[in-house]
Amino acid sequence: MNPTPEPTVTPRRSRRGQTLAEFALTLPILLLLMFGVIEFARIFHAWITLQNSARAAARYAITGRWDPDDIANLMDVDIPGSLTAEEARKDWMLNQFVACPESGSDTVFYEHWGHHCEPGDDEDQGLRADLARIPSIVVRARQGAASLGLADGDRYVGLKGPSGDVYNTETGSENEPGWFHVWICSSRPPMYDVENQRFRYEPSDDRGDRLCEVTEGINLGENQYDAGGPGDAVEIIVFFNHPLITPLNLVDLKYVQLRARRVMINESFRSTRVVNLPPQLALPTFTPSNTPLPSNTPLPSETPTPTNTPSQTFTPPPTETTTPTPTPDCSLVTIDSVRLTDRFLQIRINNANTYAPVFITRAEVQWSKHGLYPGMYADYMSIATRSSFWRGPDYNPPTIAENGDPVDPRWNDDAPDFELRMFDANEITTWQIKFSNGPATLSDYFTIGHFAGTKLYFGTEWGGINQDCIVELTGYPTPTPPSETPTDTPTPICTNYEVEFRSFENNGVVRYRIHNTDVALAYITGFTISWNTYGRTLPPILLDFVSVGGTHAFDPAGVVIWDGSDNTSPHSVTSGGPGWRVDAAIEPGQTIDVWIDFDGTAKKLDRELGYDESDFNGTSFQINFDCDGEPPDVPTPVDTLPPTASYTPSITQTPSKTNTPGPTHTPTPVTPSRTPTDTYTPRPATDTPENTPAPTPTPIIWD
Repeated sequence: MNPTPEPTVTPRRSRRGQTLAEFALTLPILLLLMFGVIEFARIFHAWITLQNSARAAARYAITGRWDPDDIANLMDVDIPGSLTAEEARKDWMLNQFVACPESGSDTVFYEHWGHHCEPGDDEDQGLRADLARIPSIVVRARQGAASLGLADGDRYVGLKGPSGDVYNTETGSENEPGWFHVWICSSRPPMYDVENQRFRYEPSDDRGDRLCEVTEGINLGENQYDAGGPGDAVEIIVFFNHPLITPLNLVDLKYVQLRARRVMINESFRSTRVVNLPPQLALPTFTPSNTPLPSNTPLPSETPTPTNTPSQTFTPPPTETTTPTPTPDCSLVTIDSVRLTDRFLQIRINNANTYAPVFITRAEVQWSKHGLYPGMYADYMSIATRSSFWRGPDYNPPTIAENGDPVDPRWNDDAPDFELRMFDANEITTWQIKFSNGPATLSDYFTIGHFAGTKLYFGTEWGGINQDCIVELTGYPTPTPPSETPTDTPTPICTNYEVEFRSFENNGVVRYRIHNTDVALAYITGFTISWNTYGRTLPPILLDFVSVGGTHAFDPAGVVIWDGSDNTSPHSVTSGGPGWRVDAAIEPGQTIDVWIDFDGTAKKLDRELGYDESDFNGTSFQINFDCDGEPPDVPTPVDTLPPTASYTPSITQTPSKTNTPGPTHTPTPVTPSRTPTDTYTPRPATDTPENTPAPTPTPIIWD
């Protein structure tokens, strides 16, 4: 009997592994969706908050208000507790932030607006307040975005302190999460008469560049944030790098940059100035005398007796005198006051004529040079807050400027408006002349008496051609000549003059910096400028001019010490040599920029033409005729060293690479240190020339 075979039992497969596999496949999608929802919600919340931040900043900006506590925090100062009234606290803080003294330095105001601050000028006081508004606007923007993770600190572009540095408290860079920035630009009208110019500031087309560039004055091209004046449009954009929390490493993305923009019109928070008012509208008219309404009454009169009313018909003559203005009375054109402010001699002219302006036509400025500043010169003349009507330089006193025949080419007639030379009726207008390359504060070395005998001539005709009115600076005692004891100045120590290469600039400009750590005044009395020191194959450039000081090479505030033309490197010149203009003064402890301009490109020499910092090795500046300040040499790039190695396919070229004088005429024994087999192989041939040019930097030294 056969036993029944036992049935085979197939084990049931477990579904646990399948579930884990499905979960592993779906988990990333679920996490992506979940974190995507969370991230989107965070971004949307940040965007809404940023909109509120921009709105709060703009609404505060248009009011014209500012908080002195915001400025105190920025400058890290304490407002005296004895000042309790808001106006007193503001006045004290504003004097610390943007000084506008009767005499002394107003550097912050001048460097920002391009003219000196007049303590009694309401417009200048408003401009001071406009600077104080910027930090308060940024604070309001931060308060509006308080719920976001903002990085600490802010950068106030274009807002500089007394040291000349921009206020910057940022703790992170613009490429890091949490970075927060407020961009401010306005439609402020130009402060100077510039043809076809509508606004002082020009924002960049791409607001992401965060540019609000000045279009006039000494700060031309500078990025300078501004909130505008009454009636101006102000645009505010708030930037924020929103950090991401999504744990995905698919892309190297740590943040998303968000922006919020608001444009509003400033309220009339102070009286606005009249801009571009035609001259005839600015003068009172005589129309009240020619209202001949009574002359019409004789017509309906019944009685013939009022025939004597034709006497009123003589009123038409006043109607003929409405266009010509009365001739100014020269006795009413007087000097109100005189002062020395920074580098300026300022004379306030009071034109007490009721209706008629006068126009300056000639100036005879009596001045002298101080023994410590032999290179001082008259730079320009202007009416305060306006562009110059005469521009020098004039190196030899006295300075005489005249709108005569022939016309001085340095004189700007400013026809047909003559705004630059007009002294308005019934107003006090400040005439000024600037002296450059002298003491930073004239009053430290000069008194008003040093300028005694200065005469200003004014024309009474429109545009000022005649010289009918004359005012003379008199009544101030003539001082003794400036102290003639400059000989006791200590002997300069050459190691106290530090020279460094700074950067390549646009328009083919190279910038150096000199730091005078000595206790005595120093002068740049010469230079040696070397470019293409090693004879590399580079596009030719032409040395054009050298200036000292200022914010850029073409800044009128700079001192041009040499102006010429040379395409041969190196170029050496000393004081009094060809093209030399003046010895530039460097105050003790002062750091000053030297700008070397080359013709040949409108861009930077390194990017456009391939020049390297090492090509300027050997450039030096002579200080006080005795010291040669030279920055340390920079190593030359390796790929630029062997210019002649490119045409060394034959052995005949090798003698030029080895400067051994003896064997150069015998090609075969020339290379005992280099085996002939190596010279035929191209690879070793290129390796060995790289070692020989290494000592070539030795001829850099210039004495």
